[in-house]
Amino acid sequence: MYIVYGLPMGTATSADLLKEIDEEIVKIQTDLISEKDYQKLRNTFDNQFVNANTSVEGIAENLAKYYMLYGDVNLINNEIALYHSITREEIREVAKKYLNPNQRLILDYLPSKDQVQN
Repeated sequence: MYIVYGLPMGTATSADLLKEIDEEIVKIQTDLISEKDYQKLRNTFDNQFVNANTSVEGIAENLAKYYMLYGDVNLINNEIALYHSITREEIREVAKKYLNPNQRLILDYLPSKDQVQN
């Protein structure tokens, strides 16, 4: 499961946002992401992993998660290598498989006019 959300600004509409999101998804499904974007993804994951394991509480939570979900607490030692093994080609193939318009829910939420503050 994943969530994409946007907030239309100015003259943009929800339909405009949906069109642009769909265009970006098609790009991910047909082209390899750039090396720069690929490195950004890796850096973001590395940063999140390190931050999540900087305290005893964070380490304990991760060990509990690995045990409960996967039955293997040693994953804390291998998780970064696992994520680093994912290729740009695999990202494209997963996007083709899972990011399909018929497999999504679009929620267009607008507050009622009496809730909008001026």
